[in-house]
Amino acid sequence: MSVGIIGGGVSGLSLGVLLAREGLEVTIYERKNRVGKKLLATGNGRANVSNVDLDICHFHSEGKLSFDPTKSFSPEVRDLFFESLGIDLVEEDRGKLYPRTLQSQTVLNALRRRFSEWGGVEVTDAFISKIEKSKKGFLIHSNEKTYRADSVVVATGGLAMPDSGSDGKGYGLLEDFGHKRTRTFPGISALLCKSPYLAHLSGTKVEGEIALLKDGKEIDRRKGEILLARDGVSGPPVLDLARKVGESPGRYEVSFPMLNHLDQAENYRDYLEGRSYLPDRVESFLEGVVSKKWVHVILKECGLKGDAMMDSLDFDLRSKLLDLLFDFTLDVEGVRGFDYAQVTCGGIRIDDFTDHLESKLVPGLYAMGEVLDVDGDCGGYNIHWAMAGAHRVAESILKK
Repeated sequence: MSVGIIGGGVSGLSLGVLLAREGLEVTIYERKNRVGKKLLATGNGRANVSNVDLDICHFHSEGKLSFDPTKSFSPEVRDLFFESLGIDLVEEDRGKLYPRTLQSQTVLNALRRRFSEWGGVEVTDAFISKIEKSKKGFLIHSNEKTYRADSVVVATGGLAMPDSGSDGKGYGLLEDFGHKRTRTFPGISALLCKSPYLAHLSGTKVEGEIALLKDGKEIDRRKGEILLARDGVSGPPVLDLARKVGESPGRYEVSFPMLNHLDQAENYRDYLEGRSYLPDRVESFLEGVVSKKWVHVILKECGLKGDAMMDSLDFDLRSKLLDLLFDFTLDVEGVRGFDYAQVTCGGIRIDDFTDHLESKLVPGLYAMGEVLDVDGDCGGYNIHWAMAGAHRVAESILKK
């Protein structure tokens, strides 16, 4: 039996390994000059492949998930798969799982090595423009030639990181067969914000909690390292919030403290308020608790000079100064686009696929990974979904 896999990302390579080791004739068609380009960029080049916390709440779709990726690709199945690749996993913050080398190249090399050892074929620089159903399977039309396969799997990715080859053109391959696409928008990306202080604060980091507000009401809150940039905020907890901003229109804001590790300082507000009545310069008082860049922001917001004395401030001004330390707010204008996003939210509707990701419209046609309307939170969930899908598709094809 021959299988053509369109797309050489993590889902395509994983499926290729699973099928080739069982003796099937498997070819991966990759439009770029090499496979796995997006995999190399994930997890800041370290490949965050899964997570200890495998709860279904970390996966999102407009439709109903056709299978539970936390159960079908359970920790036991996942660990056996990586063991078969010769890769040990290690856990870091927030339950993130990485290869022990902390290098994404390790995962890519292992997948390619196994795929090649078991007879799989990679065809690169192959832009697949059309898939056609024939009497004996499928015809796969590239920019130069036509290939044949008994089954075809579309694993072309979404719109995120288009330089890696995921530019959305793969959607058309499935839409040609009658499949529909949901609204797509960038996820796991930085938030674009508006503030006169962002250029000054660029590079500043805060370890704490950040809240997302919509129309004045808090709708989510995440914890971790918050990084300020010239155009907004980033960092792991911010990336988690991006999907909320893209889901629906509204007036969004983010709020977070200037102070680090407030969870370790009980009643810290009362403590600082007590200190604020001592005869100390405002600048000296602030430099003891926040970085120099924040001092400039507070002085500007409060209309103060650094040599003003803390014990001379009136109640309202002292309260405003303390409020800023614990609650700095930025207006959110949107999410950084697909060039910077790690995942696409939305995609080809999942409802028209079986629990083994076979098209209900065209038997023998499969889709998996980011091309479908399923996305995961930041923390290894999207690679987990890609590999889970590969295992489901492999089960179906091998049964045939």
